[in-house]
Parts: sequence; C-alpha cells; structure tokens
Amino acid sequence: AERLAERFGTPLLVLSLEQIEKNYRFLKKHLPRVQLYYAIKANPHQRILELLRDLGSCFDVASDGEIRTLAAMGIDGERLIYANPIKTGGGLQACCDVGVHKMTFDSESEIVKMAQGCPGATVLLRIRIDNSSAHVDLNKKFGVGRERAVELLQAAQAAGLDAAGVCFHVGSQTMSADPYLNALDLAREIFEEAAAAGMQLRILDIGGGFPIPEPKVRFNLKEMLKQINARLDEDFPNVEIWAEPGRFMCGTAVNLITSVIGV
Repeated sequence: AERLAERFGTPLLVLSLEQIEKNYRFLKKHLPRVQLYYAIKANPHQRILELLRDLGSCFDVASDGEIRTLAAMGIDGERLIYANPIKTGGGLQACCDVGVHKMTFDSESEIVKMAQGCPGATVLLRIRIDNSSAHVDLNKKFGVGRERAVELLQAAQAAGLDAAGVCFHVGSQTMSADPYLNALDLAREIFEEAAAAGMQLRILDIGGGFPIPEPKVRFNLKEMLKQINARLDEDFPNVEIWAEPGRFMCGTAVNLITSVIGV
C-alpha cells in the first residue's frame, strides 16, 4: 500500500481483477447449473465489466445508462436482464434499442408498461421473501406476496408477455442457507400452482445476497451453496436457474488507500 501511494498518490482505488475472476469461478464451481448475471450496480468499473464479459458472464442491469454502457462494450442484449421491478420509459426504450428481452416485475402497472414498451418480453415475477436478518432487506420495497403470484403471472401472459418464471432476492449479506431454502420452498409452491392453472414455468432466478467477509461475522459459504445446489437439483431439476451476484463479485476485490492529512 505504501509503495502504491508513493507511486500514484492518494486517495487511490486499487482493483484486483484476479480476485474478481476468482469470485466468479468460485460461484460457477459451487453452483454449476446457475447462469450468473453480475449486478453491475455493485461496481460498474470498466475493467470489471470487460473481464466478466470475457469470462462469459451475463449482466443484471437496472437503468438505461447501464444497458447502453454494456451495449457500447459489444455485449449482446441477450446477456442482460432488466432486473428493476419498476422500469422507466427510457429503460424500456434502451431495451428495445439493443435487444434486451428479459426483465422482472412485481405489479400490474409494470405489466402494462412492459407489454407496450417491449411486446413479447420474457418476464419473471419477483416474489417477496421474509428475511429480517439480511444486511439490506430489499423485500421492504420489492416483491409481491405469495397469494397474488399466479394471478399476476396469468395477467402478464394475457398481455402477450412470455411469463416464464419467478425471481427473488433474500437480501444482502445473508449468512446461512435457510432464507434461500425457504424462498425455494415458496417458489416450488408457485411453480406447482401455475402448472395446475395450465402454465409451465421454466426459469427461476435466485437473486444475490451471497456474503463476503465482515468483522465478527462468520459463515460457511461452501456449505451454504452446497445446500442451495442440492435443493435446486431436488425441486427444480428441469428448470433454468439464474442468479444475480453483485457485492460478492466485487466486494473483496477493491481497496481504497488514503492518507491521514491532519490530526
């Protein structure tokens, strides 16, 4: 750190692309069936995006700016999911412009917007998960209740959209497999109820939330992923599985070096 500070000055952001690749390959190894969509909101540094592009990653985008940034890098729209449940007109226009056809929703108003802005899009319904222990509980603002899931999937299908499955996010820095397993139980119920209603769902997106080291925090990530993977194989053997890691991919790969300039 001292040598870098002397050479480049401070404040200085230090990024390890080696660690980014290590994190990506770790998830691919322990969740072999899962297609990873890096949530670029966590860190949109150009070098991170270029590396993950070359490794074969897909990308979770939440704005028209993110969509157009990746398109300018030559990343095909088929590798993107517009995973913001509340989309802007500009975001939907960007999807049309660069060929993004996958997106998420959790309300009736979004069905109308998607059907008008991107007819025939492949959509996943985001369901609400109870996990008060999460470092950041995203379910306080996103996700529909279990009781309305099939109703909204049917409404999306009736609007001409490809209602393909469900997604969830258990919340950031989740330290055990239990919230994931509970969410998978809920998703299994929705898949079965949808099948009884004549809908064959084929995609499940398990979101992100995989933990990174913090002071005084202990977890066994390998064991967590082992349990999640076993449940996926047991309950969703013929389903396409996606995940949207963000913090996990970049949170251990960046350091900020600063100098004390006054006491």
